[in-house]
This record gives sequence, structure tokens and C-alpha cells, in this order.
Amino acid sequence: MFEYFNYGALGVFSFLGVLATLMNINSKKSLIGFYSILLISVGLIFFSAYYEYSTAIENINNFKKNNATLKCISGGGLYTKADTYRVSLDDGWKVDKDYFIKESFMVRANKCERW
Repeated sequence: MFEYFNYGALGVFSFLGVLATLMNINSKKSLIGFYSILLISVGLIFFSAYYEYSTAIENINNFKKNNATLKCISGGGLYTKADTYRVSLDDGWKVDKDYFIKESFMVRANKCERW
């Protein structure tokens, strides 16, 4: 599950915690509010990682057991467009850990949906 964990977001929240400590927040009310928001944010990061992990496991099980055809998205981002791939056992795709592989091409299992 930790391969889906967003370490960058955790780093940002850790930095904010250190910054708040360095600013020496004297008000007990504002300190409790800050740490409450910090705790909720970290909880959301863990929930997001668990959701991505369970999606990948579900897609891999559908692929192996039900011989399902999946529509997977790879790439994308700020300056590139995402490519869509049809993934199935009949098309020669295989599973390796949390990836679907065909020849030398890999697609993450959590970026797919049932077609």
C-alpha cells in the first residue's frame, strides 16, 4: 500500500508543523486547531493511498479471475495528454506486481477501470 502513499504531501504537512512550532504559537486554541487540521490532512492522505491500493487489487483480480477487459490510462500531466489502452489476457497482457505489462510497456493497475 505504501507505493501509493503521497510522500510529497506528507513532507508539506511536516514542514507546516515545524514552521508552526518555530513560530511559537502561544495560543492553545490555535495550536489545537492547527494540529486538528494536520491530523485530518494526514488521515486523508492515508485514505487516498488505501483507495488507490484497493482499486489496483480489484483490477488485478478482475483481470486474472474474470478475464475482464480493462480500459487503462497512462501518461498525462501538465504538458502531455493521457493515452488509453485496452488491457486483457486475450491481447497478451500479463500482471507483474501492481502493473499490467505487454512486451516492455507497463501500465499501473490503479489507473484502470472495467470496460
